[in-house]
This record gives sequence, C-alpha cells and structure tokens, in this order.
Amino acid sequence: MSVWGALKGSPIATGLSVQLISGEFAHAWLILGPPGSGKRSVALAMAAAVNCEVEPRVGCGGCSSCVRILRARHPDVHHVLPEGPLIPVDLIRDIVIPEASRSPFEAHFKIFIIEEAERMNEAAQNALLKTLEEPQPATIFFLISDQEDDLLDTIRSRCRILRLEPVSEERVAELLREAGAGEEDARLAARLSEGDLGRAQALAFDPAVKARLGVWRSLPDRLATSTDALDIAEEIIAESATAVKTLEAAQKAEVVEFADAIGEGRGTATARNALANRHKRELRRLQEEILGEALHQLASFYKDVVVLRNAGRDSVVNIDQLDELQSWAAADVSDRALLSAVSRCLSARAALPQNANPLLTLEATMAGIAGEAATESLESMR
Repeated sequence: MSVWGALKGSPIATGLSVQLISGEFAHAWLILGPPGSGKRSVALAMAAAVNCEVEPRVGCGGCSSCVRILRARHPDVHHVLPEGPLIPVDLIRDIVIPEASRSPFEAHFKIFIIEEAERMNEAAQNALLKTLEEPQPATIFFLISDQEDDLLDTIRSRCRILRLEPVSEERVAELLREAGAGEEDARLAARLSEGDLGRAQALAFDPAVKARLGVWRSLPDRLATSTDALDIAEEIIAESATAVKTLEAAQKAEVVEFADAIGEGRGTATARNALANRHKRELRRLQEEILGEALHQLASFYKDVVVLRNAGRDSVVNIDQLDELQSWAAADVSDRALLSAVSRCLSARAALPQNANPLLTLEATMAGIAGEAATESLESMR
C-alpha cells in the first residue's frame, strides 16, 4: 500500500516520490493541469507522504495519518474552497494566514490545499503573498488550478510549479480494472469521466454516484413540457439535498474524530471554528457539484446526438445509451436546437456559483430546453 496508489505508473508521481525521499521539498507548490489530471490526488499524496507516521517522506498509505489525510479528515490538513464564485480576501486574511502561523497539532507539517486557486480575487492573492514568501518551517501550501493566467505573476513566482497532463481513457480504464472494476464498468466510467480519474473511480465504485447517473440519464426522454421542466428541476435539487445529508453525517463523525485527536488546549477553539467553517463550504460546494453533474450529463446526451449524426458512434461518450441516442438522431430535431440545449446546460452550470437561487436557474434551463430540443424530438418520435 502507498499514498501514490491513485497515481500508480505516473512519471510525475515517481519524480515527486524521489524528491520527497531526498529531502528536496518546497514549502509552496502550484499544481497546474486540466480538469481530471489528478491535481488534488497529487496534493493529498504529497501531504500524506511528508506526514506519514510509519515511513516519513515515503507515505505508507495505511497509518492513521495517511488514511485521514487521503480521506481529507486530518486536523492539520486544511482544504480551502471557493465560497460561491470566489475565494474572498477575508477567508485568506482572517482564517488561512492566522492558522498558517500556528504549529501543527500532531503532524510533522501543517498543510493548506487551496483548490481552484485562480478563484482567489486579487486582494486575496496579494494577502497570501507574504505568507508564501516567509512560510513557517512546518507549513506547506499547495495551490491547485487549471487557469494559470488568472493567478498573479507574484504568486506563481513564489511557488514551485508542477504541470500535470490529462490521464488517457485507456489508462483510466486500466487503473479501474486493477482496482476491481469489471471490463464493461471500467470502459464506461473511463469514457464518461473524460480523463478525470477521481470521477471515474466514483462512477465505477460509488453506488450513490451510479444511482444519480441513472436519474440524470432518464431526463432527456422525460423533459417535454414546462410542467416536466419544473418537476425535473425539483428532482435535481432533491438529489443534491440527499447527497448533502450524507456528507453532513460524515462531517459529524469527523468532528468526533477531531475532538479526540486534539483534545482541549491551545488553539482548539480556533481549530474547531475553522473546521465548522470548512464544513459549511464543503456542503455548499457539494450542492453545486451535484447540480453541475446533472447539467453536464444532460448536455453530454444532447451533444452525443449531434456527434452520432455527424461523426458516428465511435465518438459518442454515452456508449451504453446508443439505442436512445439513435432514436433521437433519427428524430426530426435540428442540430441547432440540440446545441442550444447544450449551451443552456453549460451556461447554467457556470452560473451556479454566482446564483443565490439554484432552483430558479434549473427551472429556467429545463423550461428553455423543453421549448426547443425536447419538444421537437418527442413530437417527431411519437
């Protein structure tokens, strides 16, 4: 077992593990790469390796420290997430910087993983600069981003830059098979994930993710009228609420583990508040991800209809829905209407972080689709 298991065979992982063992390790890293390239997995693997209780700087993957870090449930590993569209300056100035000045509770290093770092506004990036320039000896920052140009030059210059490449579909399927997935499940999950190994693992092994996928795949044939649009919008919201409740239960267990780990004493009130704030951000982020998941899958279906017409079945993403796709492709629905539906879904997904009322966003999107692609297709298939 190793902390690098999820990155097995990656030359990046091999090079990093050698650097860690040799002691060549920066205190600020900028991990760049497209979605699905494994940026978060790399950050977690490095965080676990440097804090491993059994094989420090190697990462056994089985000790309490490694397990909790890889599960994102260690008190000394802080995950900084966007709040809505931004990571605001207050979050950096009032929470991250003060916490970074304190020594770890139990680990060798205190870790900060800033996800979607490009969503720090300019004030937040400038606030972080001095801490990156003069970090505490036992503090390490990992900034994760797929939008390098949105980060200040001063931020980039203070980090060791690590560039990742997307994982090929063949490699994702291979890794899933090695982890126990059947051939068909591995092939489908690899295709649907579009190179995102974490997403592929969830599709192959997480029953809740599989169940949601079944719901999302039923949407195109059910979306015909404005009433259907309202019902489907509410159904998507309900699915996200179910996922949020599951996460809330896991968070309660983490609070208990956290209390046992740190006890009472120095800085515990601050640490508990930081944990509570992180939990709130995680819940908001999860809701946004589930809603985005539904919109992405719906857009993927409509796009596949156009692809099937113009490029053939080999280029289709939803390879297990060929019968449904062929019915839609044969129907009298225009490519224009289908691509408009794709655009509506993607625009709504992009708007979710800025929107205070996701239900209204979903209702408007579904109603717009029902008025174009869905109506044309269902009428012609009757």
